[in-house]
Amino acid sequence: MSAPELSQDEQEALVAQWLKACPGFFERHAEVLQEVRLKDPNSDRAISLQERQMHLLRSQNQELNARLNEMLRFGSRNDKTQVGMVAWLQKLIEAQDTQQVNSAIESGLSSVFEVEVCKVLPIDSAFEALLERPICQPFAKCPDVFKEKLAHLQAKDDWQSVAILAMPLEQNRFAGLALLSKDGERFTEDMGVFYLRQIAGLAAAALRRVAG
Repeated sequence: MSAPELSQDEQEALVAQWLKACPGFFERHAEVLQEVRLKDPNSDRAISLQERQMHLLRSQNQELNARLNEMLRFGSRNDKTQVGMVAWLQKLIEAQDTQQVNSAIESGLSSVFEVEVCKVLPIDSAFEALLERPICQPFAKCPDVFKEKLAHLQAKDDWQSVAILAMPLEQNRFAGLALLSKDGERFTEDMGVFYLRQIAGLAAAALRRVAG
């Protein structure tokens, strides 16, 4: 009985295994490297194996450079955010009454998050539901009950993304903190909310400090 005929994939796998097991093949037959022709990924012409490898290395270098540039941009932005947070906390500490604290919260976080509007919202029991899971999503998906609380803000039709946080105050009451942006990527549903909860907690602590 003759052996079953191998499929194209099986034959290619055997060739690949043999070449890996015999690394000296191309040293003994260097002319093969010159004779093998592959399709140029950027055109219809045929190129040598060495040229194809150069294309691959160049592409990998471009990807690495892109990743490095992205890391540098994130690093620069993180440094800027850290400086902004320190300045914001200093303003909260220096504030002497509720009006000053509200002003520090709004102006400071507008700068930190680079958003058009940051607004402290009046005490409302609805905000308690946001204590563990703040709203952080496209504005269009914001629940109507919370959209209504933003109706007094100007140009609401221009908002593309929103974050709404709960600030726990004395006597188990909750105020809201809204950040509105015309950038649809500023606040998204897949963003982590731990950082946002920490910020809301710090803002609430400042408000409780001056409440008496």
